Amino acid sequence: MFNVCLTNLDIPTFKAVVLKQHIRPDKTAQLKIRVTHQRKIAYLDAGLTVSTSDLTKKLALKNPAFLFSANDLIRNYIITCNKYGAAISNMTLDRLVKLLTDDSSEDIDFISFALDEIERIKSEGRKGVAKNHLTAIKALIRFSGKSLNAQDITAAFLQQFEHLIRTTPDKAENNTERSNKGMSRAPSLYMSSIRALHNRMKAHYNNEDLGVILVPFSPFAKYKLPVEKVTRKRAIDAEKVKAIMNLPDKLEAVRYNLAKDCYILSFCLIGMNSADLYDCTELKGGWLTYKRMKTRTRRKDEAKISVKVQPEIEALVKKYKDKTGKRVFNFYQHYADSGTFGSAINKGLKKIGEELGLEDLEFYSARHSWATIALNKVKIDLSSVHLALNHVDPGMEVTKIYWEDDWSMINDANRKVLDYIKDVKEKEPLSGKVTKKK
Repeated sequence: MFNVCLTNLDIPTFKAVVLKQHIRPDKTAQLKIRVTHQRKIAYLDAGLTVSTSDLTKKLALKNPAFLFSANDLIRNYIITCNKYGAAISNMTLDRLVKLLTDDSSEDIDFISFALDEIERIKSEGRKGVAKNHLTAIKALIRFSGKSLNAQDITAAFLQQFEHLIRTTPDKAENNTERSNKGMSRAPSLYMSSIRALHNRMKAHYNNEDLGVILVPFSPFAKYKLPVEKVTRKRAIDAEKVKAIMNLPDKLEAVRYNLAKDCYILSFCLIGMNSADLYDCTELKGGWLTYKRMKTRTRRKDEAKISVKVQPEIEALVKKYKDKTGKRVFNFYQHYADSGTFGSAINKGLKKIGEELGLEDLEFYSARHSWATIALNKVKIDLSSVHLALNHVDPGMEVTKIYWEDDWSMINDANRKVLDYIKDVKEKEPLSGKVTKKK
């Protein structure tokens, strides 16, 4: 019996066998190669007919000629398995059998790989990324079917898929990804996800050091991702930010009040995202520390940031305090996940936007508005704003090592922004009617 030369526990084993029930009246039988993988068994035809005289009493091979042929066949199976490296352990038995017996066995199903990869990304806590990738894959399945040979993904194929996205109504859960005229963000978003998953597939199956190239094609070298149209301006001016801060609570308007309060929290916490408000767990000595959900898995510092709770939001922090101590805020006790929490906020902001005459007011505008006011009004330098928003580019990584998490600079900047908001004079009340752009 031969084992594949891998360190993973889920590795296939092979053995030449003759099954008693397969022995014919003339005392001959077909030699089989038993494959055991993931506690399941399959039998492959070795293409050899043996007689009982070639076997021991326990039906094991004893004829040297047949032993040599069987061992040679098993060695070839092992070589094929080793070409796939650790990836072999994740294959189902059916897929492994196809790999060993089909001339086109090196075909790799991109859809199957992508779905497995999305589950892995989700298990890392990157639910937003996983959701975006899944939406793109669902669109791809509608275009190509439930399986897609990796070798069929060419530049021409990608262009055809992009055309489908542009011309077919999108069934994505997030309808804000497209406009009524079809000039949507979907082509850019979907194709970016497909490229990311395709790159992961190549990294998974290819081993250039060993000369193993199971996915030889690079369609994205020729196919160019569609350029996303410049998004509409999300920032609002200081007067409007102050107007939101001065809004009173409304009786029996849960989403309205939640949206107002969370917008204020976000702005005063230097544009903290709703997912991080929902998820954060550390508040000590008046400092809220968290690792930004969007980028924590892509950075060496895990996107850690610490923001001082300013007097403007002390009452809100107390209002939404998680009394169990598990998290900073109690939002998780009222909303199943950060997605539904964020959706509730944006629905409430629609009402606030209508009331203040702000078209399509979104939660993310708190972050954009903070940055815009810091740069254009308070004259905070760009690098400080960059750090305050928790954006660290590769050129700043060495500097950050010596920074040693001294957050005073960005919090001084935050204080200046909030003082500017405090001193700004509100304009005349808006009409309350949103004027649609023609």
